[in-house]
Formats: sequence, C-alpha cells, structure tokens
Amino acid sequence: MTLQIVLLFVLLSLSGFFSSAETAFTSLSIIQLKHLEKEKGKRGQIVKTLSEKPDTLITTILIGNNLVNIAASAISTQLTIELFGSPFIGIMTGILTLVILIFSEVTPKQIALRKNEALALKSAWAIYLLSLLLKPIILFVTFTTSLITRFFTGDRRHHISLEGILHLVRMGEDQGVVEDYETELVKSVFRLNDVPIQAIMTHRTEVFSLEKNQKIKDVMELISKRGYTRIPVYEQDPENIVGVVLEYDIIKAALAGKEDSQIKDIMLKPFFVAANKKLNVLFREFKNEKLNIAVVLDEYGGLAGIVTREDIIEELLGELYDENEERGHEKITAVGEESYRIMGDTSVHQANDTLDIHLPSGKYAQTVAGYIVETLGRIPTAGESITVPGAELKVEKVLRHRIMSVLCTLKNREDRET
Repeated sequence: MTLQIVLLFVLLSLSGFFSSAETAFTSLSIIQLKHLEKEKGKRGQIVKTLSEKPDTLITTILIGNNLVNIAASAISTQLTIELFGSPFIGIMTGILTLVILIFSEVTPKQIALRKNEALALKSAWAIYLLSLLLKPIILFVTFTTSLITRFFTGDRRHHISLEGILHLVRMGEDQGVVEDYETELVKSVFRLNDVPIQAIMTHRTEVFSLEKNQKIKDVMELISKRGYTRIPVYEQDPENIVGVVLEYDIIKAALAGKEDSQIKDIMLKPFFVAANKKLNVLFREFKNEKLNIAVVLDEYGGLAGIVTREDIIEELLGELYDENEERGHEKITAVGEESYRIMGDTSVHQANDTLDIHLPSGKYAQTVAGYIVETLGRIPTAGESITVPGAELKVEKVLRHRIMSVLCTLKNREDRET
C-alpha cells in the first residue's frame, strides 16, 4: 500500500510536470526562442526545435499527461476499494479530480507562465526523448487529427504579421519595456514602405533654385542668407531643373578667384525620382548616389518638388534643425486640451499616428491639406471645417490657394471608437 501511495504521488507530480511544460513551451515568444537558441546551448536549441513542431510537441505532452492521469486514477480506485470499499469510489474520484486540478494543472501552469524560459529548458530533454520513444503513436495521432482539423478549418496557419509586430511593441510600451519614442520610431520605420515621396517632399512652389547662367559672385549673398547646402539649378524656367549645385563648390570657386564663372560650370547632374516612389526605395538609392537631394517629377514628367535624405530622416525622428537654421513650426503642436494645430503639409500618416485619428490616404491626398481639398472637391476658405473619423478639422489659414494650417479638435474617446 505504501508503494501505491508513493507511486500515486509520483504520477501526480508527473502530471504537474507535463502541464507546466505545455504552458512553458506554448507561451514562449519568437524573441525568447531566438534568445534561448543563441544563449543556452544545446538545451536552447532543443527548445527551439520542439517549438517549431507544435503538433509533435503538444501531442507528446498530452499523451504523457493522459497516461499518468489514467494511471493515477486506476491506483486511487484500487486504494479506495482496499481501504473503504466500492461505495467510496465516487467520493475518491471527486477528491482526485480536485487534487489534479489544483496541484497538477492550475498551479503548474501559473508557475510556467512566470518562468516559461527556465521550465522549458529544464523539461526540454525529457520531452524530446519522450517524443522519440512515442514517435509511432505521435505520427498516428497527428495524422488523424490533422485530417479532421483540415476538414473543418482548411489548411491555413496564422503567420506573424506587421500588425502583430506593432502589437508586441505596444505591449512592450504598456509594460514599460519600450519607451514612447521607441514605439514611434518603430512605427515610422515600417511606414517607410508605404509612404510615397510626395508626402514629404518640398513642393515646387517653395523650392529655392538658381539659374544656370548666373555668375557665382551674384549668388554668394543670396545663398548665405538662405543657408541651403544643396541647391537645384534651372534653365530658363524654374520648373526645368537641369542640375544641382553645392554651396561648398560655390564657396570653393569664389575662393579660387572664379567669381565670374557661371553656375553651370560647377553644377552636378541632378538625380530624378518619381513622386509615387516609396521612401524605403529612395533611401536605398540615396545610399548609392553621391547626392543627398533628388528632384521629384510628377506623372507627366513635370517638377513636383525636391526631397533630401534629411527629409527621410525627419520622417523617422521628427524635425531636425541645423545650427544656422531658424527653428520653424513643428508639424503638429498642442494649442489646448484635445486641440492641435496641424501644418497643411503634414503627412496623413504622421497625423494619424500622433493624434490617433483615422484619415485615409489616397492617390493624391498624402497630406492633411490634400485630404481636405480632396474631400471638399475645391480649395476651402479659412474657417471651413470637416468632420473626420476621430476629430474635426477646421481650416485656419489659406495663403495663395494653399492650406497653410489646420486646427484639429479631437472627439472624446467613446465617439472616436464608434
């Protein structure tokens, strides 16, 4: 009888082992698995191998768990008959179920959730060897269950997605592992694949350029006031860009006594890009080009604007200012409780991310100003407003048929979620 009691205790302990192992393995994240594989040697590699075959892993654990639970039930029944007789079998079954639930299921699983890496490592070899020992049974069970599962659900598996990655980042932010600015940076990095150049470029109406036949001595004072290091060069029409000149080359030519030389003598060949090209592609092209400035062309081949490498970096990190550059308006600034001023050239993506609103971007509406114009179908006047998902946008300032700034009033949380 003593042997039976000891055996019953061992079986209940094994049941707890299998329950904790199941939770430990299934709760491991992709990041944890990579860490274990690189840092924990052979055991870490076994954990990674088992986790990559979830059907085999779960089947092995469930077979082991069911075997020990059935054995424990059989021994407890025999003990009950020997000690108290058959009428007490039902009572003993209820007691055993409660013991298994508390000590072999719930408690081990709760511990495993808190110590999943440690428990996965400790149980790795045992689960691996058991999977080899029970391989014929496991193959039969997994084959049968996969046929049944495929019949009801089809052959579909859920793979990690971009939204899933961002969800993990937000969870890390909620738990204090990831800082707010790190979350924004991650979102901005992923957004580079979706944002076209036209969303961040300097519009052609604001482009400062030089005529190619101008003499160096005539532009020295002008470029010193503007402070640009790379300047587009045009021929006859400011929208006909034929080159790019560097401030460094202008100063170098002036110091060499070539003040009467023309801009065309020192300008470089321009780098042209399409307005609908994505930022991630442009960033790679900038790495291969000598210039850090590109001339943006629209779908008809006309000048749309210019874009620099700094524009892309600012899309990731926010506005950057040089030592000699006056600090301008931030794209989005708070002007009151739940009220913000948005510059018209702010990208739709930036407004959505910063203010948690839901402006859809389209073929032409890449900026907040563009969205308002596209929604109304005309150039609005100051004071006009539209309601969008999550907020109300009111045109604050219009200059030369361009929306310069917009006042955004956020709706309360309940309204924004409906």
